[in-house]
Formats: sequence, structure tokens, C-alpha cells
Amino acid sequence: MQDLIAEAGKCINCGFCESVCPTLPAADFVSSKGARGRVDIAKFLYRYDEIDPSPSFYSCVDCYACLSVCPAGVNAGKVSEIGRMILAKNGKAPEIAKMIVEFTMRFRNPLGVRERCADWASGMEFGSMETLFYTGNMYQLMAYLRKFGKIRRIFGHYDESLASFMRRHPSFTVMFRDLYDRDMMERMNRYLRNIVELLRRNGIDFGYLGKEEPYPGTFIYDLGFEREFREYAEYVSEIFRSHGVRRIITIDPHTYEILKYIYPKYVDFEFEVVYYMDLIETVKVPDRYAVHAPCHFSRYFDFNGYVSKVFDVNIEENPTRCCGGPDELLFPEISDRISLRRFEELKSSGLPIVTACPICYANLAKDDSVIDISEVLLRSSGSR
Repeated sequence: MQDLIAEAGKCINCGFCESVCPTLPAADFVSSKGARGRVDIAKFLYRYDEIDPSPSFYSCVDCYACLSVCPAGVNAGKVSEIGRMILAKNGKAPEIAKMIVEFTMRFRNPLGVRERCADWASGMEFGSMETLFYTGNMYQLMAYLRKFGKIRRIFGHYDESLASFMRRHPSFTVMFRDLYDRDMMERMNRYLRNIVELLRRNGIDFGYLGKEEPYPGTFIYDLGFEREFREYAEYVSEIFRSHGVRRIITIDPHTYEILKYIYPKYVDFEFEVVYYMDLIETVKVPDRYAVHAPCHFSRYFDFNGYVSKVFDVNIEENPTRCCGGPDELLFPEISDRISLRRFEELKSSGLPIVTACPICYANLAKDDSVIDISEVLLRSSGSR
């Protein structure tokens, strides 16, 4: 609570953050679902127990766009993160959030499909575990989450009741195993194999945990369940140690961020964490692309600048804006509006759209013009 007050207390209520917050217009300008509204609620949360701030804090997409324009240096995204931790600690998180966390703790995967997430590698051989190829189940989960999202829309306002039922009957997760978007799964499996091929072409030897590979716990942390996250991070770290892992190759921004920057805050994490594009040679890309920069990469470095080195500057500069992905779980309507706005913005360039994040891809893939960056890199590095 002290951390929340300290961050929110810097606010001078100028409203600059509202000009860049993607959730505010997507929520029909309901102020509580905008950056300034979240900070205002945080200022009074410690005084008024009757306030339910969960729709405000949980609708934040954590893009940190607000921080870039705030003259007082307030990060409304961080306010939301702290707020979610307080709500989770007090048992006031939404039922869907509780369900996802409980499933992850029980099955080591948000939907209980951990073993199925290794199907993409069927028949493939891998090398030493000293360097680990770690998917974190992220690409694979998008096909399941897309189908899960469609089911939730059918239930409408009853989705909280559905989540409550699933929490009481976790064995029903068996229904998720074959409940996924077939086209999305085919694309994601291809992108995973693309990345493996790129690394092998660059002489990188690595192992893969297969059906033993756990989800990294990103949802647990993002939803505010700090105590559970610490326990889960210990579990994942011990798996890495038991296999003699020294270096971990990550392939998406969320997994890269959580292993490199979040895990060390909670557990002893002695592993080297790299992103796969750090390990491949620069290639000449003959065509131009509109590149969508994932928010969770752009927090730490200039992703467009980073990609331009690989693409040999054949990219179309685009402002970093959120794809709406983080809201898909709890606020699908807001997520849809944000993703459509970003898609149309990128589409207006007249160029094919490229992203390096499976969540961004799943939200922006409104047509076949959207592709994963691995497809471009592999195509440009020579024949398959």
C-alpha cells in the first residue's frame, strides 16, 4: 500500500496520460479504465474499503505509454501492477484470474495443456541441455486462448460463474486439450520450427524439455499473485537446475522479460537469459515491412532500432502502441477495440505486418498480411 501511495502521490492530475492510454477510448472513455482514473482510484483506495478497483487495475494493458508523457514521472501501469497485488493478496481478484492462477499452480500450465504444448516438436531431435530452447508454451497457448475467448463471449456476463465452476472442478480442464483454433496452432507450430531452424543455421546447439517444459508463470505475476509467483518461480528454476541448464534461449518478449528481469527479484536465478535474435546473423531482407514493436520489448530497448539491424533498415517506422493482448483474458471487448485500431494503423502503410510476439500476433492477425518475424528471417536467410 505504501508503494501504491508513493507512486500515485506524484500525480499532478494534468491528464497527459489520457492522450496515450489505449484502454480509455476502447472503454468508451470511462475514466476509471484510463491511466489517470487508475491513479485517482489508487489515491483513495487506502481510505475507502467499499471501492472495487478491480475493473480499473485489471483493465490496464501494462504498455507504460503513460510514463512516456507524464511530466511528474508517474507510471500508471505500475500503479495498476501494485493495485493488482493488493487485490490478489486480499482475495479480491476476479474469478477468472483466480482460475488461471490455480490451474497454473496445479498443472504448470494455465489451461492444463502442458504436454500438448510439445506436439510441435514431434520427431525432432535436440542436443545438450546446457543451452536450453525454452518456448514457455507461449506460442502454443495462443491457439487455445483464441478458442477459449470465443467460448467466453458465448457465456457473456456469466463468465465469472464459469470460472468459479472450473475452480471447483479442475478435472474439467481435460476439455481444453482438443479445444484450440486449428489454423492458429498450425501457424504457431510453423513459427516455432522456423526459430529452431534459424538457430541451427547459425550453429547453435541446444536442448528442449519437451512435455516437461513448464509455463513460466507470466499470468501469475501479471495478475498480481505475488506469493504464488515466488513459489512457482522456485519450481521452474529447479527444473532448469536439474537438467544442468546454464543458458536459456527465449523466443518471445514476455518470457524474456519475466526470466531476465522478474525472476531474479524473487528467487536465486543464476541462468543466462538471451533472446534468440541475439544469436543469429544479420540478414538482407529485400522487402519492406510494417513492424509492430511489442510493448514488453520496448520497455528495455528501442525494438525498431534493434530490428532494423537485422532487417538492414528495410522497415517502416511505426509508433509503439499496444496490441491489446493483455486485456484479452479479462476484458475481451477492450482488447478487440485496441487490436483493431492498431491493426488498421499498421495496415494503412500498405505493407505486410511483422511482429515478434505471439500475443501480438494472435491479436493483430485480422488477415494473412500479419506474419511472425521468424518467417521473414528464415525466408531471407536462404532456401529452407
